[in-house]
Amino acid sequence: MKYAFSLDNQHAELRSALRRFEQGLFEKAGEQVMAVLAEQPGNADAQRLLRLIERRLWPKPNVAPVLVWQFRPKDSWEYDWLNFLLEGSIAGEHVDNTWSHLAPSMIVVDNRLVPEKVPYYQRAFENGCKVILVHLSDEAFSDDTGAYKYCEAVIRNYRSDVKADLARMFFLPLGYKTGFARDPASKPAGARKHLWSFAGDPNKLSRGEMLKTLATVDGGAWHLTSGFGAADCLSTADYRALMDESVMIPCPGGWSNLETFRVYEALEAGCIPFVEKRKGYDYYRALLGPHPLPTIGTWTEGAALLRKLKDAGELPALQQTCMTWWADYKARLKTEMAGFVGAALSPPPDGEIWPRTYPG
Repeated sequence: MKYAFSLDNQHAELRSALRRFEQGLFEKAGEQVMAVLAEQPGNADAQRLLRLIERRLWPKPNVAPVLVWQFRPKDSWEYDWLNFLLEGSIAGEHVDNTWSHLAPSMIVVDNRLVPEKVPYYQRAFENGCKVILVHLSDEAFSDDTGAYKYCEAVIRNYRSDVKADLARMFFLPLGYKTGFARDPASKPAGARKHLWSFAGDPNKLSRGEMLKTLATVDGGAWHLTSGFGAADCLSTADYRALMDESVMIPCPGGWSNLETFRVYEALEAGCIPFVEKRKGYDYYRALLGPHPLPTIGTWTEGAALLRKLKDAGELPALQQTCMTWWADYKARLKTEMAGFVGAALSPPPDGEIWPRTYPG
């Protein structure tokens, strides 16, 4: 577990205690930490290290976690997606929204993290609670991550190599909007009305270029809106109906990140998502691993590829490949996430040393 300690200019005895903790000499480390606390009762690093030592010497039995929401779950676009992935891994749900609920084992779903929320996670840690934080909606990587150090692990969307070093981390694809999923899509490419379609705000990143370029490809349909959540947006049902009649869905980036819900909604509707990459930055391959989704650097390239696939009669086969891959990927992701949750919340085996690098 990557518990981050800031030990610059700290007590030399505490640095020695941390080294012994990493060597599995928990009792010796505890004696040194107690000596530091006798001299500096308010030393937060020493207090936290003492709690970690107590967890190693007297671990609590593993219990199934409660899913704790720190906002109204029905307001979350990820509600259906998270419930699908966590099915079988939780003991129940609790809507808190006051940052006060404590339980021995919790998966806490939160967003818009600010320093004012950190004391809740610190209090849970100091009370012996095991917490996995599900951190949502941090598209711009601007949220405060001070709570991470008090959690056993973090599950978050929007992959970041920088954030990966802050905690034991599981990066979760955005998934589909709540209310979007239904019976598996089955209409083949040849029976769909639209070769491609797009519904959404045209004013983000490369969307203007995308629309101008794809407008030259016959068979398209689009519904442009005035903004995210605006009155002229399609309902979820109408949006799904449009995708059900579309073969290809262009998936340009959002405000600040290449990843959008549109990619996974297209897959859920049996469409072929065309996704973007940047020079030296293939986001979706880094997040998803090997995948069959057509990946393009410009929408001129995307339009040319769509024409090529259509003229060669390759769209039906690619559609089936994407549908099969998506079904397999969801099953694999669910299994991997259950394993991650179980490993993060289980008592450590006797003698195990947390894998972390000593700072300095």
